[in-house]
Amino acid sequence: MHYISEHIENAGVHSGDATLVLPPQDLDPETVRRIVDATQKIGNALNVTGPFNIQFIAKNNDIKVIECNLRGARSFPFVSKVTGVDAVEMATKVMLGIPVEAYPDLKLPQDYVGVKVPQFSFSRLSGADPVLGVEMASTGEVACFGKNKYEAYLKALISTGIVLPKKNILFSIGSFREKLEMLPFVEKLHRAGYNILGTAGTADYLSEHNIPCKYLEALGGDDNQKSEYSLTQHLANNLIDLYINLPSKNNFRRPASYTSKGYKTRRMAVDFAVPLITNVKCAKLLIEALVRNYSLDISNIDAKTSHSSYSLPGLINSLAFVPNIATPGSTDAAEVTQASIAAGFSTAQLISGGALGRIVDSQTLATAKSNTATSSHCNYALSFTASASNMPALADDVVQAVKSLFIPFSDVTNLSNANKVAAVASYFASWPSDKPIITDAKGTDLASILLLASLHSRSVHVVNVSSKDDILLIKLSKEKKLHVTCDVAVYSLFFTAEEYPGSTCLPTTSDQAALWSNLEAIDVFAGGQTPYQLAAELGKDVHPSAGIEETLPLLLTAVNDGRLTLEGIARRLHDNPAKIFDLPEQPHGQTYVDVVVGRQVPFVVKTGGWSPLTGKMVSGSVHRVVVNNATVVLDGVSTSKPTGQDISTATHHHHAARQQQSEARSPAPENAQPSFFSPAPKAELQAHSAQLVGRQTPMPIQGPFAPITPHPAFHRKHILSVKQFGPEDLYDLFNLAHEMRLQVERNGTIDLLKGRVLCTLFYESSTRTSSSFEAAMKRCGGEVLQINPDRSSVQKGETLADTIRTVGCYADAIVLRHPAVGSVQNAAKYSPVPVINAGDGIGEHPTQALLDIYTIRSELGTVNGKTITLLGDLKNGRTVHSLVVLLSFYSVRLNFVAPQSLKMPESVVHAAKRAGIPVHQCESLDEVLGETDVLYVTRVQQERFENKQEWEAVKDAYVVNHAVMARAKEDMIVMHPLPRVNEIDPEVDFDSRRAVYFRQMRYGLFVRMALLASVMA
Repeated sequence: MHYISEHIENAGVHSGDATLVLPPQDLDPETVRRIVDATQKIGNALNVTGPFNIQFIAKNNDIKVIECNLRGARSFPFVSKVTGVDAVEMATKVMLGIPVEAYPDLKLPQDYVGVKVPQFSFSRLSGADPVLGVEMASTGEVACFGKNKYEAYLKALISTGIVLPKKNILFSIGSFREKLEMLPFVEKLHRAGYNILGTAGTADYLSEHNIPCKYLEALGGDDNQKSEYSLTQHLANNLIDLYINLPSKNNFRRPASYTSKGYKTRRMAVDFAVPLITNVKCAKLLIEALVRNYSLDISNIDAKTSHSSYSLPGLINSLAFVPNIATPGSTDAAEVTQASIAAGFSTAQLISGGALGRIVDSQTLATAKSNTATSSHCNYALSFTASASNMPALADDVVQAVKSLFIPFSDVTNLSNANKVAAVASYFASWPSDKPIITDAKGTDLASILLLASLHSRSVHVVNVSSKDDILLIKLSKEKKLHVTCDVAVYSLFFTAEEYPGSTCLPTTSDQAALWSNLEAIDVFAGGQTPYQLAAELGKDVHPSAGIEETLPLLLTAVNDGRLTLEGIARRLHDNPAKIFDLPEQPHGQTYVDVVVGRQVPFVVKTGGWSPLTGKMVSGSVHRVVVNNATVVLDGVSTSKPTGQDISTATHHHHAARQQQSEARSPAPENAQPSFFSPAPKAELQAHSAQLVGRQTPMPIQGPFAPITPHPAFHRKHILSVKQFGPEDLYDLFNLAHEMRLQVERNGTIDLLKGRVLCTLFYESSTRTSSSFEAAMKRCGGEVLQINPDRSSVQKGETLADTIRTVGCYADAIVLRHPAVGSVQNAAKYSPVPVINAGDGIGEHPTQALLDIYTIRSELGTVNGKTITLLGDLKNGRTVHSLVVLLSFYSVRLNFVAPQSLKMPESVVHAAKRAGIPVHQCESLDEVLGETDVLYVTRVQQERFENKQEWEAVKDAYVVNHAVMARAKEDMIVMHPLPRVNEIDPEVDFDSRRAVYFRQMRYGLFVRMALLASVMA
């Protein structure tokens, strides 16, 4: 077994002081091959049996041996932790002649890197010069894991006590070579909003290259030195967040260097606890990591344990029983949602089947909404409960305000069988076809329900299936292609009536065996009413959240015992409920639950009440719950807040790609080994190990992109409206945009669209959109054909259709802007090539909305959880109309601030509310400014007004200036689609951290590059 780790610093820095990366990220495969070959030859020549370590120096695939030590190295614990293979244990067994498995499968995920950094104690060594050299100076080491080397490096630095910079970064770069090397990285910091400061030579060099840099005077004995320009005062007063000092010559801490100004500033930085970087390679890595703006939230890769950890998507409690949801003043819903989020459920469908406290009419619906509006800890959907008394009264407002209809057969048992069937049939006939019907029918009642569903061509979901006859009937119905789904209470899978005499809600042992034998017929695992009813029947302490926190421990124990798979749990607690109940898809990779399998612990009830599991050993538990990239539960400790949203009216059409992905999941038997993430093929893993954990980041193929896999939402498709995209499409596009950004910053251009031609056809004036598309196409290696309607056959009366047909003969895609709403859709009918909407009057501007979302993601790390205020002309602003549609995919709060005459169209407001987004409309910015995370300002568009007087009456309604910014959050960002007139005072431009509207244009370049590549490549 061998390991290859990579040093960040160049040769000349002691390995104990070096930053170590494993698996190596930047080594050429040929270098790795030569290192492996040389290592094998050296080991054989020295006849080594046991641990040894070698240091190589590599350049241009040539390698030299610096040293070889026949002993374990300090990096052994690090490589063992990263790979999960105990190197010391293996070496010990080899020396003792005990057989070992050579090159065991590492099974490292692709997005997994470990970084080790040194821990220095210069603050305790008075006078010591904090520079790196051949002598070891570190007193310890810290290692962290991340999804890439940048994330892992930031985590490791934070672990050493370094505070990441927020605003001011000071540079003092000695040699010209290092100035040249650092220039593009300093420019990245400037574009990211950091304030750049520099000493004399550095400030001059950066200013000459158009990077704003504040000059600080070097240390000296001049008492008249102005504090504004004093490096000493800035360091002493902690005005510097990070000091990057790169000496022109490294004297390896020789006494002669202790008189230099560089030494004195470095020493001051240490003494005043200012983070200090003195190596150019580390400085470049840190800057690259900072500008990527990682959230650095705790994840399941941040630790290694003896048990197995897995990530599941945010789970859905599809049958959350709330005893008194519609009782005035009831806190049952709050307790149920709080227990749900603590148990790993980020969404809950709230249902009450009791005789009291149910949603049966408009009055009880209003009460339920009042009870849940500000007290729910997870997103929730409400269900209307049918009864014999409310059959005729299905008010439209009630129907539209709930997610589903629940038909509890216990409430219609006082009717004859004929009347019972007639009562249920009336609901099938009147209930909207796009809203699911749920029932707890059993036996002959279940047969009647299935018949009615078939006659009405309706789907029906059966809850709390607990008998052999019922599960076999449902299985047969599915085989006959009836639209029926079902769930089973988790309690019914693990507890029986024989264990708890006197209970009527649990299955018999034989019925339970039938449920396990027919798992493939069970669509959903649910909590339901069974836990609550069991406690009540046994005379135990009853709690509204009964059974919720037991769900995952019971199921994960079954995974550990080989009775279930994690895949099966994810399908029944996430995929299937989302599709059956048409619930909004949760943000990809931003909401999930980390679970532990294989660690035995006694179960303890945390929410109160009785549980049949108390004191018993379980082999699975919830480790962490993450919602919108924020950890809300960690090891049983919940920090969740009542910010859950009502998603009863939100709908989501699950895309075909997502459905195919779900259907393509391996139909492994339920008794297979737990494996939620598909392992790599055996041959791939062996090659992985044989290269000494030498995994590379994806290497550029043919300069520098491999062929892009056609995306069904973009490839050769017209881009006409944001409504044609789903959240997964945005996620894929933004990932590609991020790669485009990296390639542009490294190489300037790529040849992805070489040989392709883009036509830009703008019937309205444009600076940013037109030039952005042209630049994006040229950056991708393509050519641009620019058509000016003012100097074309349009002036002779040529129709839009004929113009489109004409340019479609010359170009591979057309970017069109036209003043008439719907004109782009009309043009697409006649175009032989894809048409991209660059704005159609006051209609839509889809690419602007895409870049706006990407800007928020890039600047704030995430869109979820943010309060976004749209300000200005919301009536005519096509950018905000499109933006609201895309924001509906996220968990946000929207404020619409506009004069009464320019308020947001009702259709847009209604669409946002239908998606479950809280919307607040007002005319005063001060009313919402304090809570705003993103202030999106729009221009009052004179060209959209019929007369100038109307425009002048509202053109100065809002002006964002320093006074406004002073009342806003320190981390609020200001966006604008541009051009601006007077709605943003130019003085705000100098607030470089919060004024992002010029960086917004830069982000637009990368998004449009990604879009063009996805459509045309």
